[in-house]
Amino acid sequence: MSSTTRSTGVAVAGTAPGALPLVGHAVALLRDPLRFIASLPAHGDLVSVRFGPLRAIVVCDPELAHQVITNEKVFDKTGPLWRRAREVEGEGVITTVRAEHRRQRRMVQPAFHRARMPHYAEIMNEVLAEETASWRHGQVLPVSPFTLRFTSETTARVMFTEASDPEAVAGIRVALPDLVRGVFRRMLSPAVVNWLPLPANRSFVRARRQLQDSIHQLITGYRSTDEKRDDMMAVLLAAQDVENGVADAPDDAEMAAMVTGLFLAGTETTASSGSWAMRMLAEHPDVQARVQREVDTVLGDRAPTYEDLIHLPYTRAVVTETLRLYPPAWLLARGTTSRTTLGGHTIPAGANVIYSAYLVQRLARVYPEPDRFDPDRWLNATSGCPGSFLVFGEGARKCAGDTFALTQLMIVVAGLARRWELRTVPGPSKGPRPRAVLHPRDLKLQLVSRGAV
Repeated sequence: MSSTTRSTGVAVAGTAPGALPLVGHAVALLRDPLRFIASLPAHGDLVSVRFGPLRAIVVCDPELAHQVITNEKVFDKTGPLWRRAREVEGEGVITTVRAEHRRQRRMVQPAFHRARMPHYAEIMNEVLAEETASWRHGQVLPVSPFTLRFTSETTARVMFTEASDPEAVAGIRVALPDLVRGVFRRMLSPAVVNWLPLPANRSFVRARRQLQDSIHQLITGYRSTDEKRDDMMAVLLAAQDVENGVADAPDDAEMAAMVTGLFLAGTETTASSGSWAMRMLAEHPDVQARVQREVDTVLGDRAPTYEDLIHLPYTRAVVTETLRLYPPAWLLARGTTSRTTLGGHTIPAGANVIYSAYLVQRLARVYPEPDRFDPDRWLNATSGCPGSFLVFGEGARKCAGDTFALTQLMIVVAGLARRWELRTVPGPSKGPRPRAVLHPRDLKLQLVSRGAV
């Protein structure tokens, strides 16, 4: 961080230029969000911005971002941005405030125990084989629909057994796209706009109702049967308060919120990262060839198991570097619960504090040549400074499903590398589509069978 920021102790952070009357910086953010966010470090480690009536402070220094996300007592999930997120998920482990988070985290954690990962990896391989069975040499593949189908089906099978209600599971899948599209827009829009009978608002409300109805239908089905099931839903329903040794199963509202959060985290975010990984392989043939050599050496002609993944360090480096450049949850926020000091600045209670993994993970002082895709930077690398890699968060709120997500991404990269070479297709390379999740825009790749090369 800058010496000026450390020493001034002033109460006001730097201010981003270009604010317009009434709307502030909202136009710049909505027009080109990544460019706007990337421009802020030039104005200080903490930069004030305004989106309509919403004022916020953007953290542009990784160590300060680390302080924000690890001090949840002061920087909690409060404020208008999280209120909008709770419109989708409810009071779940991802969105709930500190007072409830620890208890819900204990409920979710057993579902992601490492002992369950080999079984999850088997499911991921099954789904990948089914999704790629119809692929043909020379075919041009719309990538994002493929990765979303893969992650949705994987998440559904991990969370619910085949005996579950297929109609309800399908309802969840159908509702998710409209929900995700609406979250980012609603986060930045004045509350009154979100209540107007606009087509986008109607789609959002309809999708939210369908999601809630489908999840409650599933919960009712699970609670009404004595059948033994070995899936995430069963693990959540069997949650125990391990600190007090008493039953502490979530009620229906908590279950609905947790299932919604897990579906969102397990589908949209991982699908986005899988799409970016495929694009990086296609755009960097030398990297792709190196992954193929590693996979051929370790796996031969079989699908990767969970135990194989530790023996695929370069594949893991490719996934990690993809996440560095294109973090799916690229813009997040906290609200201050009391007056505090951050980087020499006094922050009042009730302030909105924003941090961006996309911003800090592309700082040249942390990552040399930050815009270059370089998986080698993760091989034999020492840990960076606190806050330099925020994809899964840090501290008590670090993502409970980080191992699950990394496993899923490595299964995709290694599984595809066994059979296919990915190539770019003619046409201009389009930039990201930054909404609530950072997706590639209209990505299509050509499939080349390795047996035909």
